[in-house]
Amino acid sequence: MALLDRRRRVSFAVPVLVAAGLTLTFGAFFQMRAANREDERTHHERQFAQFHDALTERIGSHTLLLRTLRSAFSDPRPANRDGFAAAVRPIMPLYPGLWSVTWVSRIPSAEVPALEAEMRAAGRRDFAVRDADATGDGIRGPALAASHGDLFVNTLMEPERSGAFGQGINILSLPNRAEVLVRACASGDLTATEALPPRHQGETGRSIGLYLPVYRYSVDEMDGADRCAEIAGYVASVFGIARLLEEAGNRVNGLHGAVHLLDGPAEDGGRILASRDLDAPSASREGVSFRDIRKDGETVLERDLVIGGRRWTLVLAIPPEPELAPADYPAWIVLVMGLLLTGALAGYTRREAQAKRFLVTEARARAAMARALRESEERFRMALRHSRVAVFSLDRNLRYMWMYNPQTGRAAETFIGRTNADIHAPDDAARLDAVKRAVLDTGTGARQEVRIGAAPGPEQVFDLIVEPLRDEAGAVSGVICAAIDISDGVRIREALAEAHDEAERANRAKSRFLAAASHDLRQPFQAMSLFHHILSARLSDAKQLEVADKLGEAIAAGNTLLNTLLDTSALEAGNVKPRPTVFPFQDIADRLNREFAEQAASRGMVLRMVPTSAYVLSDPVLLERMVRNLLVNALRYAGTGAILLGCRHRDGHALVEVWDTGPGIPADQLKLIFDDFYRCGTDQRDSGRGLGLGLSIVRRTAQILGHQVDVRSRVGKGTVFSIAVLMVGDRHHPLPEEPTTSVASA
Repeated sequence: MALLDRRRRVSFAVPVLVAAGLTLTFGAFFQMRAANREDERTHHERQFAQFHDALTERIGSHTLLLRTLRSAFSDPRPANRDGFAAAVRPIMPLYPGLWSVTWVSRIPSAEVPALEAEMRAAGRRDFAVRDADATGDGIRGPALAASHGDLFVNTLMEPERSGAFGQGINILSLPNRAEVLVRACASGDLTATEALPPRHQGETGRSIGLYLPVYRYSVDEMDGADRCAEIAGYVASVFGIARLLEEAGNRVNGLHGAVHLLDGPAEDGGRILASRDLDAPSASREGVSFRDIRKDGETVLERDLVIGGRRWTLVLAIPPEPELAPADYPAWIVLVMGLLLTGALAGYTRREAQAKRFLVTEARARAAMARALRESEERFRMALRHSRVAVFSLDRNLRYMWMYNPQTGRAAETFIGRTNADIHAPDDAARLDAVKRAVLDTGTGARQEVRIGAAPGPEQVFDLIVEPLRDEAGAVSGVICAAIDISDGVRIREALAEAHDEAERANRAKSRFLAAASHDLRQPFQAMSLFHHILSARLSDAKQLEVADKLGEAIAAGNTLLNTLLDTSALEAGNVKPRPTVFPFQDIADRLNREFAEQAASRGMVLRMVPTSAYVLSDPVLLERMVRNLLVNALRYAGTGAILLGCRHRDGHALVEVWDTGPGIPADQLKLIFDDFYRCGTDQRDSGRGLGLGLSIVRRTAQILGHQVDVRSRVGKGTVFSIAVLMVGDRHHPLPEEPTTSVASA
């Protein structure tokens, strides 16, 4: 009962311990993960603020450039082309995103011809004041309308450009420029245009134009309309937005995601003016609504960007962090360590409980093992006591160390400490020591049948099994052996072998006798056939003739059976020697067709022969006898139907085939039909079907000739026998003059 209570306490404590450990582990994991994500967001906001400041600083540098140039144009002496170029060109490389710097001069309409003449005299022969395009609207603002039709013309530009937006362009003809110039002259401060598409070849992405007014006199005390009346011109610059984003991004490290400049707030569907993917190059997204490209799970940070009185929105889109982000590594490490510690603590507690239970049950287990060992030992001794097996071990000097041999009356103690030379005869001891010494030297077990003379008793035969015996270091320290007494089995085996040899000798003697007596046994049947023919010629009575016919049939049947037995005997005795030659198989086919055509017709069957042009290498007499036996077999068992004799070419051989439409042969009997005295599907006592030696003679003859015999059959459909004979040519190809190889070797 106490043990049961302890088990219950342990089984309850382990789940509680695991639950507490998992709760603490996952709580710490999620808390650290949330803190890391918050730190990551704070880091992104700090980096984005740095990017915004860097971008604002780059825009401020462009503003500073224009303010510096304005002081040069405030001088009463107008700036010329060389002075403008000398002031602008050195600082252009410092602004990679700066596309152009322009001086927009205020020109009364009446002075346009004088301006064109002056410019052409200065070397710009193609200079002409013109609108941006043929349909320029020329819209003027309210304040500029009172300026007596003055124009604002690009007179100086670096780098110098021509075309629709180059020098000589009246910028009032450009869309929305009148409104920008009015705001600039009224405020006296920098004014920016909307995002502009590329205007010149080589420019990529949108740009922003900045206009800074230059007055003839001080206008600090004037209102907006009066200021515009005193305007002398504008210092303007155009810079690429995308390049500006790139410059700002190069100055901030650790920021990732995509930065977009929108023409309005992101939530209101602001369109992208320029963008830069800080992680990898991406396709242009200009003109696309930010809502259309925003991905689920992205973190979006926004900041306003004011340039020349216009307000844009700077957006940082940070892709969602993966489940196993670098920032989450500490949380995951805490989770893994917590799970490992919880598992280790639970496992340790469980092992301690199990160890206590093992200590309680160890004594019982040892007692049970001791009882099982004693029972196993008794079973082992009982098995050896009633078997013919002796088990023993020897040291490296081949001295017996232990012995168990219940079959001998000699005590095991008489073997201990002695060698085979002390126990057995010298020859027997040498054979035993050779087997065991080889195992000691190689370390590989061996098994061998050994004979030991047991004078004055009969010789004993043992199946000796020797295995190496190794010490703690793995070195061979001796051998352990098992000797099984197989004397009775060996004597029975030798007796059977002797009987088998005697039967073989008798069979060979029988075969030689039948082969030698072949002529003497055939002669009486020939004489009986002659006397039967003479007797039949002298008889006239119908009943006597019927008896004579029966006698003739009996003589013919006996002669056939005798010839079959004698042929089989001759084949077994090896008296038949093949004489291979090259001949046309059609000769054999013609003779057999003439011989069996009438027999087949008398039985209601049809014998067909397919002509062939094959020349084969074989013994014509033996091959004809093989085919004749197959035809006889077909006539005997086919019953009704048709028989076909033909020859096909296949893989350098002539395939002689005999087809019939008989009852067929079951698959389980196809290998038995070539055995002696086997008659498929026939009563074995029915001698009218022969002795069952026809196919046996075919098999034996094929072995002598080196031909292969095959059979295929389908029950109810028929059977086909085939003989593969070496083909050496046909009527259309020349034949060898003389065969140089035997059929057997071919």
